[in-house]
Amino acid sequence: MKNFLQNRLNNFYFFLFFYLIIGIYLSLNVGITHDEAHSNWVWELNKNNLLNIFFNKEYDVNYLETYHGFYGVGFYLISTPIEILFKNFINLEHINIDGYTLLLKHPIVFIFFAVSGIFFRKIIFLVTKDKLFSDLTTIMYLTYPYILGHSFFNIKDIPFMSIWLINTYYLIKILNNFFTKDLVKKSDILLLGILSGYLLSLRISGILIFIEYLIFFIFYLNNFNIELNKFLKNNIKNISIFLISLIFFTILFYPGYWSDLSKFFKAVIFMSQHIQTVCTVTLGECMKAQNLPSSYILIWIFFKLPLSILFGLLLFPFLEKKLFMQKENKLILAPLICTILSIIFLLIIFNVNLYDELRQIIFLIPIIFITSLIIFYQFSKKISLTVTSLFIIFFIYQNIKLFPYNYIWLNNFNLFIQVEKNFEKDYWGVSTRKVADYFNKNNSNNNGCIISNRNDGIKYFLKEQNRCFKSFSDLHKKNVRPFYVVLTERALNKGVPNNCQILHEEQIKINFSQEKVSLAKVFKCT
Repeated sequence: MKNFLQNRLNNFYFFLFFYLIIGIYLSLNVGITHDEAHSNWVWELNKNNLLNIFFNKEYDVNYLETYHGFYGVGFYLISTPIEILFKNFINLEHINIDGYTLLLKHPIVFIFFAVSGIFFRKIIFLVTKDKLFSDLTTIMYLTYPYILGHSFFNIKDIPFMSIWLINTYYLIKILNNFFTKDLVKKSDILLLGILSGYLLSLRISGILIFIEYLIFFIFYLNNFNIELNKFLKNNIKNISIFLISLIFFTILFYPGYWSDLSKFFKAVIFMSQHIQTVCTVTLGECMKAQNLPSSYILIWIFFKLPLSILFGLLLFPFLEKKLFMQKENKLILAPLICTILSIIFLLIIFNVNLYDELRQIIFLIPIIFITSLIIFYQFSKKISLTVTSLFIIFFIYQNIKLFPYNYIWLNNFNLFIQVEKNFEKDYWGVSTRKVADYFNKNNSNNNGCIISNRNDGIKYFLKEQNRCFKSFSDLHKKNVRPFYVVLTERALNKGVPNNCQILHEEQIKINFSQEKVSLAKVFKCT
């Protein structure tokens, strides 16, 4: 059995090639979320300012006086040239020009995620030295419905997560080479500095990665009994390369800081307490971002992580001594565990605003996976290989059943609790594309304006581009009747006006539950 699997997975990049093709295709067939238009608008502000600087020698400070100046341009520096390339090959019907521009970014997000799989595999292999296990666990990671679903459209969190993982790999590589071989490439140090600056340009919360850097550094110093002063004295050149590249590229990727470098610290403070009125339905309670209970993160981890990953984490207290007898585990696994615990602890202690289930900490999920899978491997190589293989099959099946709503996936514990009332589902509004398809197929529904909490997501995909839309605030005004009401996730519980008849409901089953959950509803109001 092992030889069979080994032969089939001998070339991981062969799998990755087809994975990329399928993923890019699927990413073009999901809806456009509410956050994409805003992010693109902020990029346009930054881009126009850059053009002013280089061609008109003027710096427009006005737009940067708002919080929009706290966003970097890292993603768009990569996505824009690739987007231009894609325009020559991708032709989409029934989508307006604005939607087309946004949708072309979906494949780029997916590429970020696929590339992260390469480094996920590298880290697993560094510890286990087992190619088969590294291949299988990486495939499990790449087919995990929750993150896979986000990778089809999430332009903020998936690139951030991917670059965090890549940074983690290069950090481990540098430290391993330096402390074990007394040899480190200056190019690797330079690359780590650039990637660290790039991470900050994706999300200012990238500053948290320095906690990971510090933890790894301390573990390596202690393990090799090297004094800090001696290390700093002997490596002043390497440290300088890292710091200079980090500072330079952080500033470069953040045009908002060019007029005032102190804005970096303002951004850190602002984003950590980012004003958000949204609440996230968690175990039936609408938990507000500004007043979260300490249990919030743990609840969502419990219901979002696969059972095999949860099991691996539960094994840790029983295998601690065995795990840390091995050098690779002590130098890689232990710092990763400390990083996960430290960041979660800090987020809870400082009551950082979190919302949309695990979105703000999705960057931790790959290293949680790595940690758990290695622990599971140390427990039993045979069992871990079998379980991982079964979960790959299960994930593939689930992805087919859930598409395009893969990201709303919950683990099997959802069988014991009513999902409809107790958890967030399609909070991104991906279902608006299906709603647009409904209007396109039912021409009789073209009389009357559309009122929705997610108008943009519908507009992008309508055949009738001149269709009348009204603001959600007009919902209870009599003078706009007749009209159609489209309610997506966070408006479903607000109710609709009288004399409204339901025409269409977008529903889906999660896992093996027989319960269908509502993602969007279309009403006709006369």
